[in-house]
Amino acid sequence: MIENYITIEGQRIEVQLKKTKASDEKEIIAFFRNDEKIPLSKLTKYYLNENLNFLCGSGTSSAIGGKTINQNANPFDSIITELQEIAIPKEHIIQLIKFFESSDLLEKKFDKINQEYLYYLNNREDSTTAEEIKKYLDKALKAFIEEYVPFPIEYIADKLKIHELFINKIISRKETLNRPKIFTPNYDLAFENACEKIGVGYNNGFHGVHMRKFDPDTFYNETYIKQDSIEKGKRIATYLNIYKLHGSISWQYAENIDDLYNLKEIQISDTLNKSDFSFDSLMIFPIQTKKSYSLDLPYSELFRNFSKCLTESQNTLVIIGYSFLDEHINDIIRTGLYNPNLTVIIHSYSLIDDTSPLFLKTLKNRSTDDSRIIIFEGELVGNFTNVVKYLIPLNSYITPKDTIIETLKGLLK
Repeated sequence: MIENYITIEGQRIEVQLKKTKASDEKEIIAFFRNDEKIPLSKLTKYYLNENLNFLCGSGTSSAIGGKTINQNANPFDSIITELQEIAIPKEHIIQLIKFFESSDLLEKKFDKINQEYLYYLNNREDSTTAEEIKKYLDKALKAFIEEYVPFPIEYIADKLKIHELFINKIISRKETLNRPKIFTPNYDLAFENACEKIGVGYNNGFHGVHMRKFDPDTFYNETYIKQDSIEKGKRIATYLNIYKLHGSISWQYAENIDDLYNLKEIQISDTLNKSDFSFDSLMIFPIQTKKSYSLDLPYSELFRNFSKCLTESQNTLVIIGYSFLDEHINDIIRTGLYNPNLTVIIHSYSLIDDTSPLFLKTLKNRSTDDSRIIIFEGELVGNFTNVVKYLIPLNSYITPKDTIIETLKGLLK
């Protein structure tokens, strides 16, 4: 049996499904349409709150070929071999080998190497050694990208259907409600590419065409359709704000911009191979102590926006595919729960047990006493594909073009 648990309105429900072939969708559809098992009607009111926010972690990238961090083999074997071949290794080289070979979580490995770099740079003021450590940190970053982060060329053609459906569903809310927001620590461009494929406008904090510069004020921009009458233009409801909390493969440091952020966005086409990608000035940080980075620009602006969004009234935060290992994100969720008007809906692919992150266990323990915390746990109710198909109680948006085509097909028959 496939075990799943749902905690909603303080009640914990066990829902099971006999193990079946992944391709046997009929049984899965029947499972999710069973009202006694899946309380879809109870979820609707939370998705129709004035403010709807999503926190989408690495689990949401599995549909496009992304790998979940910490569940795969060590991607740094070639770096370890290179370090071991140094004839007379100095102290910092021996330390680097230990870090790369350790069984620590991937983020923690990056964290320790980064701390070693800062120690030699600031404490010992040994810039030569610091730069050598930084060289291997950059190599590890490149290996991380190659192993874990899919590029558009790998998924745009045929793997974006679930992301497209996700976008279409969440923009189908009433026009009178605030448009939904997506917060993600992912580095890939799946949500941006999905929006572009289906023609949905989005804002990721950059403005410009040839020189796209970061400016967080753009998150407050509104887009209107001009009307012939004297009335005010109609606001475009099918529009999203996407906040990349830890950076993106399309972000690069650009000192020549000479502004507050020195950050530009580059185009990554659907024909660009990873082998041709320039890692120079790439701005992403898969490091566990992201708190230190999040205090710096532009990350402080993005986290400030995330924190602010959770303080608003009539508010829902839906968490999908997030590991609960990032302490700064956890802190913001924890603080957000001081807002009595915030409901948190968590979809966890793994069952929550003693081996789960402490904060996730705390939320589960609170969920039976605090009806604002709703938890879906298990490989059926925690899977991004199933969540999008069956557990987001919003209408699937159908474009007028598709409607016309289907109508014509029917008439021709």
